[in-house]
Amino acid sequence: MRPVRFRIVRKTKNGLETARKQGKVGGRRPVVDDDKRTAILDRRRRGESIRTIATGVKVSVGVVHETLAEAREQQP
Repeated sequence: MRPVRFRIVRKTKNGLETARKQGKVGGRRPVVDDDKRTAILDRRRRGESIRTIATGVKVSVGVVHETLAEAREQQP
């Protein structure tokens, strides 16, 4: 069983590498565009709760947390 799994993993990695060389990117599209990101950050600066922001911008609470964390990382 192990050799079969090894071949599957190897083929998958080779396929992903080939796709990257062709300029293709995998994964889901980002939920937050620039407008939503700005709205989330502005609302948080005004003191709104995470849940209120998520409801108002129509994203999940987790997305709000991720957006705020990314903004904190980008600050000097």
